[in-house]
Amino acid sequence: MDTTRRNLLKTALFGAGFVGLRSVASGIPMASLLTGRIPEAHAEGWQLGALPQHLILFTSQAGDPFNANVPGCYGVNGVYNNPHPEMAPTQLMLGDKSTTAAAPWAATPQWVLDRTAFIHHRTYFNTHPAYGKVLGVAGAAKSPGGNGADQLPSVFSNELATPLDTIQQEPISLSKGELSFQGRSLQSLRPSMLKQMFAPREGVQLDLQTLRDQTLDDLHTQLRDSGTHAQKTWLDRHALSREQVRSIDEALLERFAMLDDDSPASQVSAAVTLILMKVSPVIAIQIPFGGDNHKDAGLVDERDQTVTGVATWSSIFDELLDVGLEDSVTVANLNVFGRTLRNQGSGKGRDHNLNHHVMAITGPNVRGGVMGGIEPSGNDYGASGIDSQTGAKGGDIDVNDTLESAAKTLGRALGIGQDRLEERIDGGKVIDAALA
Repeated sequence: MDTTRRNLLKTALFGAGFVGLRSVASGIPMASLLTGRIPEAHAEGWQLGALPQHLILFTSQAGDPFNANVPGCYGVNGVYNNPHPEMAPTQLMLGDKSTTAAAPWAATPQWVLDRTAFIHHRTYFNTHPAYGKVLGVAGAAKSPGGNGADQLPSVFSNELATPLDTIQQEPISLSKGELSFQGRSLQSLRPSMLKQMFAPREGVQLDLQTLRDQTLDDLHTQLRDSGTHAQKTWLDRHALSREQVRSIDEALLERFAMLDDDSPASQVSAAVTLILMKVSPVIAIQIPFGGDNHKDAGLVDERDQTVTGVATWSSIFDELLDVGLEDSVTVANLNVFGRTLRNQGSGKGRDHNLNHHVMAITGPNVRGGVMGGIEPSGNDYGASGIDSQTGAKGGDIDVNDTLESAAKTLGRALGIGQDRLEERIDGGKVIDAALA
């Protein structure tokens, strides 16, 4: 990758003058760097509080059989779970609730399971090209102001950008999956591209320490003559020490160096790195869980990719824990549809199922448990209604409102206010039982 293209990509990610990197290096919010001033009211009223969440969303147009072997899918007469020993039904705890899932889920650290809610819902669409419609919550996701269509990653990213003080409002896709932002298609950014962008060239490396010193010197100069005591105190409180920056500098270089390919593992590492750098509120990745498995005889691919998929999913929380972000990031999934749950017969896999999908939401604002469940639907099975207060099957959320309800519940888990969710997502109801 030539220097000009590297710089163009960096500018696209971090803004003109690399203002995003300057924010990372100095600890000063981007808004103050962009305006060149510290509002007096902001300085005097500043206090540390709980911030909304970043989102890592794993999503796929393939429609993986993720839904077939998770909590809530066992003990239902006629449902065919993966038959292999590696996928044996295994008891586990989600908070204080006992349930059953395929063995790989039971190997997940308990602290992760305790903050994971499995929401059984419908996506209403049965074809791969409908992926964009599902991300649009079947037309329920609205652009700012409540007018026009949008996609869920765009809605969340737009709502979270200001409180999280990220460099951009747009979500970022690190996989082949295409996202849009308020109707505008977004190009995906592969992990291998990130590595090339920040790899040393001719002995020049990412130098956050120099950026920190230059940024703080500029701000101190501005405040020296006309700044108030509150503004100067605010600056000192926000500014990172040289030791902190040295640690960030070394950690980022090491993380970029580890991005060897575009595999799910590299996507996870890249997502965590971009969150560390406050680039975007929403990062989308892809974790295979069996793919479009019509012809998956014996459900072998489903078995293998569920084992590796759960391991990759679990590794997200290991990485977040390593960098101190375990309480700042929520992880969830949304695919175009789930897969059929009855036995299709010898030599066959699973077909598309518009009536059943499972969204797993994991984060500090989530209460572990199973929301809703499975009931007969046509010649297969679909998601039932949901009791918003208990999470039990049936209740006040109709089966045809379950996608909207899952979306709103994820929004609340991310810290978005109820009034904003009502404006941005039509219909459905927050599942209070899924929230801590």
